[in-house]
Amino acid sequence: MRRVSKRQFGQVGVVGTLAVLAFAAMTSVGAAVSPASTPAASSQYEKKQTICHRTGSKKNPYHTIRVSRRAVPAHLRHGDALGPCPSAVFTVCHKAKKGKTKTMKVRGAKAHRKHLKHGDKVKKCKAKKSAKPDKGKGKGKEKEKGKGKGKPKPKK
Repeated sequence: MRRVSKRQFGQVGVVGTLAVLAFAAMTSVGAAVSPASTPAASSQYEKKQTICHRTGSKKNPYHTIRVSRRAVPAHLRHGDALGPCPSAVFTVCHKAKKGKTKTMKVRGAKAHRKHLKHGDKVKKCKAKKSAKPDKGKGKGKEKEKGKGKGKPKPKK
């Protein structure tokens, strides 16, 4: 076996120390040069919003896209929903029994597609105009109502 002299031991120690110092210097310079804030690419897209877009295609009817915040209202008007497609919430006008309709929210593109296949419509149901309530100005017995004071007293 060969013996390591004091001189060789000292040289190995100096080389090892220099290697550690060089590594520390490179990592500190690399950290100083790298951007501390978000990269330019992500700041460029911070004003974008993820939506589930209805394409109108039979094979791929929904697609997750990112659009400008200014474009979101237009997309929502024609049936797109906020968020990625698996978790997006869609508003549909659901056909109920006896021809009645009700507005409901459906989660996910798959459930939304099923509702549309069954005849539901995209967006809120249109409110039907109801007749104005008669406020005692009509004819007949309705005029007589309201002449007493409070509830009638029970007979003894």
